Amino acid sequence: MHSALTRGNAIFSLGFTCVALATFLCAVTTVFENPSPVVSVNIHNPFVRNQQQYHRWSQRFDRAYFTFDLNAGTCMPVTANVVASCTTVRLRFTGSQAVNQIIVWDKIMRRDIDDPRISLRDMKLKYPFYDDAHGLRGNNITLSLHWNVVPVAGLLPRNSEGHVTIKLDDQYA
Repeated sequence: MHSALTRGNAIFSLGFTCVALATFLCAVTTVFENPSPVVSVNIHNPFVRNQQQYHRWSQRFDRAYFTFDLNAGTCMPVTANVVASCTTVRLRFTGSQAVNQIIVWDKIMRRDIDDPRISLRDMKLKYPFYDDAHGLRGNNITLSLHWNVVPVAGLLPRNSEGHVTIKLDDQYA
């Protein structure tokens, strides 16, 4: 009737179709999941210093320092399709360019290992916050929580919650 090659091709096609269908159903489970955690962000002790650059002693830059509190609920949906959540705290300010946005803290939270809730108190900046154009004094900065859910299959949604805006001092500390 049919050769071994034809039968092998039919079995392979059936198996591949079943795996593709399972992957599609897995991806559909996270399309409608949109976590909306309650987020609170507070900034403490903001100040700006004028510092020298390390590689060019004749040039200086503005560097801002502050600590922040962050409390957030679950930032990733609890489904079998979610592998991890890449969580960042971003800072946005107006300066020498139209959009100035930097990441000041980040964490990759894995589904099986890490607690999906975030509770930080008096956290220092993980990455430095500076401006070469001396545009930080008297500037408004906005701190917000962002996260990307990393699925096994499907779309990579980006979410954002919890914003706080403060004004930096007009004088150097």
